[in-house]
Amino acid sequence: MHLRFTSLTQRFAVWFTLVSLLPILVIGNSFLHTFASEIQKTVIENLSAIADKKIEQINTYFHERMLDASLLHDAIATREAMQEFPKIFETYGVDSEAYQRLDAEHRGHFGRFVEVASYYDLFLISLKGDIVYTQSHESDFATNLITGPYSNTGLGQVTRHALNYLESSISGFEFYEPSHGAIAAFIGYPIIIEGEIIGVLALQIYSEHVFKVLSNNIGLGETGDTVVVRLENEDTALVMAPLSTDSDAALKRTIRLNTPYSASLKNALSGQTGGAVIRDYRDKEVVAVWRYLPLMNWGIVVKQDADEAFANVHRIEQYSLVILGITLLGVIFGAFLFNRRVVTPLKQLNYGAMEIAAGNLHQRASIAGWNEMRQLGHTFNVMVERLNASNQERRNAETNLRHLNQELENRVELRTADLQRANAALAIKEKETRSVVEHMVDCVVTTDHIGVVLSANPVVEKLFGYTPEEIIGQNIAILVPEPDRSQHAYYMERYCLTGQGQKYVGRPHIKGQHGIGLGREVEAVHKNGELIPVYLAVSEYFAGEDRHFTGVMRDMREHVRIMRDLEQARNDAEAANRAKSAFLAAMSHEIRTPMNGVIGMIDVLRQTSLSGYQMEMANLIRDSAYALLSIIEDILDFSKIEAGKLEIEKIPMPLASVVENACGMLAHLALSKNVELTLFIDPEIPDNVLGDPLRIRQVLVNVVNNAIKFSSKQKKPGKVAVRVMLTESEPEQILVTFQITDNGIGMDKDTLEKLFKSFSQGDPSTTRRFGGTGLGLAISHHLAELMNAEITVQSRLEQGSTFVIQMPFKPLPATEDTQRKATELTGLCCLIVGNHKGLGNDLEVYLKSAGAWVEHVVDVDAAIKYIKHLKSGMWLVVIDAGRQKAPIEELRVAFSNRSDALQTRLEPHFIIIKRGRRRQARVEDVDIVTLDGDVMYRQSLMRAIELAAGRVEPEEEKAPLADTFKSKPLPVSRGEALEQGRLILVAEDNEINQKVIKQQLTLLGYAADIANDGREALGRWGNTKYGLLLTDLHMPEIDGFELTKNIREMESGAKHIPIVALTANALKGEKEHCLEAGMDDYLSKPVQLEDLRITLEKYLPIGKSAATTQAKLPESTNAEQTEQIQPVEKTAQVKRAGKPQVVPAEKTDTESESTAQIPVDVHVLEELIGEDQETIHEMLRDFRENAAQIAAALRSAYQTGQLAEVGSIAHKLKSSARSVGALKLGELCAEMEKAGKRNDQKSLDALLPGFDTELSKVDAYLEILLIQNAAASVSSSK
Repeated sequence: MHLRFTSLTQRFAVWFTLVSLLPILVIGNSFLHTFASEIQKTVIENLSAIADKKIEQINTYFHERMLDASLLHDAIATREAMQEFPKIFETYGVDSEAYQRLDAEHRGHFGRFVEVASYYDLFLISLKGDIVYTQSHESDFATNLITGPYSNTGLGQVTRHALNYLESSISGFEFYEPSHGAIAAFIGYPIIIEGEIIGVLALQIYSEHVFKVLSNNIGLGETGDTVVVRLENEDTALVMAPLSTDSDAALKRTIRLNTPYSASLKNALSGQTGGAVIRDYRDKEVVAVWRYLPLMNWGIVVKQDADEAFANVHRIEQYSLVILGITLLGVIFGAFLFNRRVVTPLKQLNYGAMEIAAGNLHQRASIAGWNEMRQLGHTFNVMVERLNASNQERRNAETNLRHLNQELENRVELRTADLQRANAALAIKEKETRSVVEHMVDCVVTTDHIGVVLSANPVVEKLFGYTPEEIIGQNIAILVPEPDRSQHAYYMERYCLTGQGQKYVGRPHIKGQHGIGLGREVEAVHKNGELIPVYLAVSEYFAGEDRHFTGVMRDMREHVRIMRDLEQARNDAEAANRAKSAFLAAMSHEIRTPMNGVIGMIDVLRQTSLSGYQMEMANLIRDSAYALLSIIEDILDFSKIEAGKLEIEKIPMPLASVVENACGMLAHLALSKNVELTLFIDPEIPDNVLGDPLRIRQVLVNVVNNAIKFSSKQKKPGKVAVRVMLTESEPEQILVTFQITDNGIGMDKDTLEKLFKSFSQGDPSTTRRFGGTGLGLAISHHLAELMNAEITVQSRLEQGSTFVIQMPFKPLPATEDTQRKATELTGLCCLIVGNHKGLGNDLEVYLKSAGAWVEHVVDVDAAIKYIKHLKSGMWLVVIDAGRQKAPIEELRVAFSNRSDALQTRLEPHFIIIKRGRRRQARVEDVDIVTLDGDVMYRQSLMRAIELAAGRVEPEEEKAPLADTFKSKPLPVSRGEALEQGRLILVAEDNEINQKVIKQQLTLLGYAADIANDGREALGRWGNTKYGLLLTDLHMPEIDGFELTKNIREMESGAKHIPIVALTANALKGEKEHCLEAGMDDYLSKPVQLEDLRITLEKYLPIGKSAATTQAKLPESTNAEQTEQIQPVEKTAQVKRAGKPQVVPAEKTDTESESTAQIPVDVHVLEELIGEDQETIHEMLRDFRENAAQIAAALRSAYQTGQLAEVGSIAHKLKSSARSVGALKLGELCAEMEKAGKRNDQKSLDALLPGFDTELSKVDAYLEILLIQNAAASVSSSK
């Protein structure tokens, strides 16, 4: 049965009720849904916050425990215990008295830590896995965690992890049997001293704190709970903490993971984070969030029953239903009431409308009812009246329209005639344009927006083989090769949409640009498939709304052929250049071989007794040889640069030190040529940067050397200034400018143009006057380019030159020591006296950067005026004296003449900057310090200032113990060397080099056999036990590499014999090649005597027979026994200044096989006062007597407890002991001086016995030496 509502009243009532009720239902339902969603979101967020807080608390707890372990690891007591316990444990055992003492010594320290930090136990574990100490002494004490019963426990796991990976770790919680089955976790921390692990520190953690955090259900209501699990296997998880429903669940209860109810646990264990309404492992609906704790591999689920969480939602739903019912009743009542007031007037209007529709325009509606109904009736009547008026207007409009149509037809005829005339003119222009295009040399093609060819001139047939008729209508992609052909439609579409075209596969491409409006070389495809190089220019135009393109293509085949020929010619030239460079490298190698003989023999010759004139000639030969070697090195570098084999390193380096060393190398050259060489390095330059120190030094040496060379031999004094400035500074890069300025001969424009060309000089006269190969600046220019640097030069004839090198570097972070040095002069007041042409400005910058307060005046008069207004305190007056005398007295008078001199307590101290090349500051008076300004190092200046200010003490100058003043070793016989395993085999095919190396080895106290080639060397090696092999690399028969390979195969696990390569090849990579071939070291020819000595002593240390021995002290030393009592086991007579002298040799301890130092090195005294033997022995006698008196005073002061006096007395003896060569005694005195100043009784107690012993040795040695000298004098007189 269907309900029908034919009455307007019924329909209105029903629809009004539905329309009113439906929004209420929708809004109410939406409100309830939103409210429920927000409640769920709020509950999940609350649970998430609780879960995150628990994770944070647990992580914080474990991180604090790791920090405890780190702090305990750093404690000195812990390190000492870890070093001592394993030794006592392995040697005596845990029941020994030694172990008990050690245990008692450290138990208090560890006990306090365990008690304060709330740990259960503390363990020290040796490298073997033995538990050598525990605080609780449970059953795990003294067991092994690698092989013992507890190796599989958490303690064993963290111990092995620390030993294997040298890092700390934490174990999971488990039942630990030694602790009565308690739940525990362990932290293992490796104890590392100086990069070496010595044991493991382990801590046992209580589980209560973690369980307390996990069991805290605040904010979770009555049904809330926290479930913590650890994955046991693929289907099972182990509960790690008590549950609210099961307080004994920890490590006992398991949960199956293969059920739908355990999804949240699986998510948590897989590392996911989330929250939702789910069913838990009890099959009960809950709101849950899950987290993963990676530190412990735990999954954590925080949950609350849904009934409790959503209780508010259920109450709101009930209230809403009641409100909805009341609202429905009200709406129905209102609908019926409204219907009665509206429907009747509408029926009357309906009747009137029907009459009008039938054509009765005189019908009028009644005006009755509510205001709205009355207004509606009035409006209806007005509408009828307007409808009558509208009919009349329509009739009038139809008449006017007929007249307008006739007028429009007349105007169209006129416009059509004008259009026909314009089309005729346009056709003429089009014909002219087509003729131009068809007769062009280039191919012209037009396409639409998708690439279909619209037109093409006849050249297309000549260039591509297609007639215009064939190509029109086809896509232009037929002329495009792959891979662009298949993508061409996409390129066109992409350009029309975005303005960006193809990606230019295989060709240069500028991001964000396209080929439209640009010309470029591309490849096209001929009709026969041939690839044709063409020059393509594409332009765009619009025909109305349609986008068209015009392409102009030119044949590039002839152009490409020409370019290919040019490329081949360039390759041929480069090949010829590489061949030249290879020839230069080979020639350099061949030249270095005979140079080895020259320099080696000169080194040997200089060690013999030569007269002054002979030594001068020998030095001249040596300097000339090194000059030739420098030229060879330049040629080698140049050949490597041209061959493209020169590599630039980027290693951390102190830039200031590199520059100072480079300029310091040339200080002697500048002094010898009477050229003033100054250096300034901007203090703002970072101390450490990434760069190639060798190549930077090479560039600077070349440029500065040229500046010195061309500034000398002039009427005016030569000057060269090196300034290093920080030009730009960014976090990742700085730009440093090296400026080298001289006042030399200068250069004209023509010379500047060829300055950096190879083998080029200014003019022939320059070559004759100043020398040189013309390679230095060329190499420097190439090196600068390789380091991304730029060299420029400005010069004027007879006025000098300025070279500017701008070089980028990457700065490295500053160290704490660097930051401390930057403010090392804080609190000092400095007055600089010096004009701006000297070093005054540089001194001001240096001192201000170090934190000093600085005032700068230009001359003495200005200084005297300024002194009148100085504030009280100590003032450091820095005087740039140059080559003049410093005005010390004038300035002293100015200080003393102040009217308030006594009240202000002015304390002037003077630092004089002279011209010279000594690096160290010298104290010339109590208030005067002198420093040389040529190539002045910044740190030298800082030390001079600190020395003048009394912040540091002056250092005693020590005589240099150069090799030429050490006791020379005596040569040994071949038999002795063979017996001692110190015989050397030399494999060398060059006869000169054989003699050189033989002489050098003899001079150094070694014996050697010579083999003429590799085959002979291999035969000798098999028949004789040699201690070391020196081998050339390039020899006939068998070269050095094959010789090394055969020897290493012959050793086959036997004793490894060192092999050192000797080669004239100085190319980079040669040393690495030698080491890879099995050699132990590498020496480049010409072999320097000092380099050879250092290398041999590394593998064959000086032993008993290779060195002279020290005197054995006799029991009696009377004159009658002089011939029987010798100060040495073997002595050597050497001539120094024409007089015989006994050279005491170093003592050899036959039991320890270590070489001891002689008590007194007389050569130190010889360097100070000369070689007059009578003067030397007189001073030795005076020292012996004086030392005995000073020692007696020192012991007396020590016995009466005057420790400061002991330091003062030791200071007196220190200087005299060092001066006569009693170096060890001097060092002991220096240590006693420091201990006395500190009032360090303990250190003096330890030092005094050694002092007495050493003084006795010195006294006895001098006694024998003086007796021998007396005997030698008697023998000489006889």
